[in-house]
Amino acid sequence: MLAFAGRSRIVGSLVTAALLSTGASSARTGAESASPPLALIGIGDSLTHGTMDATNNALNTANAYVQRVRNSLSRRVPLAFAQPFYDFDENRVDPFRLPTNRGGDGADSFTIDGLEYHRRAGTDQDTVSPGLLADKLLPSQFEGDYDKVLYPINVLAGEPTSQVSGAEWLLRTALPQAGVARAATLYWVGNNDSSTAALGLGGSNPMFLPIPAAQLLPKLPGLSLLLQFAEHEGLVSFEPYTAAAIDRNLTTVGDFTAQQQSVLARLVQAGADGGVESHVFVLTLPYYSSIGYLMDSEDIEFYLRKVKPTYRVPASFKRVAPVGQPITDPLAGDRISFLTFGLMYALLDTGVPIAIVNDVLEHDGQQRDGLVLSEAEGRTIRERIDAFNAALRTLAAAAGPHVHVVEVGPILNGVLTGSTPVTIGGRAITRKWIRGSAFGFDGVHPNYVGHALIADLVVARINAEMGLDAPIMPLAPVMDSDPYIDRDGDGWAAGPNYAHAGITNLLFLFKDPDDADPAQQVTLPPDVWERIQDAILSSVLAAGPTVRAEAQRLGLAASN
Repeated sequence: MLAFAGRSRIVGSLVTAALLSTGASSARTGAESASPPLALIGIGDSLTHGTMDATNNALNTANAYVQRVRNSLSRRVPLAFAQPFYDFDENRVDPFRLPTNRGGDGADSFTIDGLEYHRRAGTDQDTVSPGLLADKLLPSQFEGDYDKVLYPINVLAGEPTSQVSGAEWLLRTALPQAGVARAATLYWVGNNDSSTAALGLGGSNPMFLPIPAAQLLPKLPGLSLLLQFAEHEGLVSFEPYTAAAIDRNLTTVGDFTAQQQSVLARLVQAGADGGVESHVFVLTLPYYSSIGYLMDSEDIEFYLRKVKPTYRVPASFKRVAPVGQPITDPLAGDRISFLTFGLMYALLDTGVPIAIVNDVLEHDGQQRDGLVLSEAEGRTIRERIDAFNAALRTLAAAAGPHVHVVEVGPILNGVLTGSTPVTIGGRAITRKWIRGSAFGFDGVHPNYVGHALIADLVVARINAEMGLDAPIMPLAPVMDSDPYIDRDGDGWAAGPNYAHAGITNLLFLFKDPDDADPAQQVTLPPDVWERIQDAILSSVLAAGPTVRAEAQRLGLAASN
């Protein structure tokens, strides 16, 4: 590795300069093209990477906020920027081009630095994980998103790199060599410090999955046995929404503050070392417990009544409003995950009685705490996010005049809950799953409109702090092209057209077959339970070799 890196440094500096000089728009005037070039760097999670529907590909990334910021800035200034685009099979399209967008799926305050946070990992201390670093010499050796997103900075730098260390190398070495003396780093880090708690999905020792394992027994007996085995071994938990699980999966405020302080200081120092006028734009965090993925009582009843008009949520499930009444507080009420909801929908749609379906939520008149995010638990998550944002504001103010806060979190919260109404083409943007015109099918990642709204907030802040006048893009044309908009008002959307697998396969079961005709409703395919088994199995097998061995014994997975 070191020998290869040593040989590559001389060539690497030349290649870097060539790569970083691309991406400028031909639409600039002569005066604008004479402006000094600006590097645009991204650090963050799936929102920064451009994930939609638990899927990474160039179509999704091109419609995400970072690319939209690039599109706006490049109209006014020569821009040094490159995306790690994936094809539809999630392979890196041009792996030898140096990406400046470093954002990676699932990243939190620690994984951006190559660390596993001890609480979510079920260990005693934070540890460096090779799986969170780019350390491969060739694309044929890639093993995951961190290799695919970060390569080839590790080769050029001569050492394994994380999101942060790679950005440091850009600021300290690559940009000065390329003659780029200004940089804007988009830093949106911290959403996944609460995501496992809010989604009920993720972590390890055990891995949390928000699915009703017992209720799957009549439909998927083999899988249900495997799930019970994994739970018995302590490798998987199907009760993510308990006070203990939520506390375990939330980063503590002290740990969050210390890690964020370290990373921001390193980024500032790297810019100073490289002689780069380096601006860091810190995006605050929206409430993860208020996304479309978390279905409230009205959501559940709206969709399940399409299958059974008499459906009602159990009495113990706290409502956001009485039956038939408008919702007055979008942050109130209990929630379930979209995965739980999807399985309830499939059970009801394939003949399981309402009483048994509702046993997912309530047993003998008592709420099942493990699969229901209670109103109080949601409040706990929001309060932690408030504390994260307070820490980010304090750290940014202390980090120097070139570290700026972009108040994305409070603005998105206001838009999604309706306290700051935004209407586009007669459609109100809200937190509701597809009906709210803000989310894709997974209910986690913003749709095209949501990303465009975020991009406009970021561009406005960059303009103000860096003396630019990049255009703020109108949202109406974005909505016209957004595949996640419910055109016929029936609660479904047509969605994008690309192949899908795993959890995405479940999401795409809910595509509107005809979004111009509200009479055409979603119809689950005859092989729906085979698809559900494949999707859940792909997640459960990641819990470790013990689960894989048992899956092989049950005939659910092929032997090696």
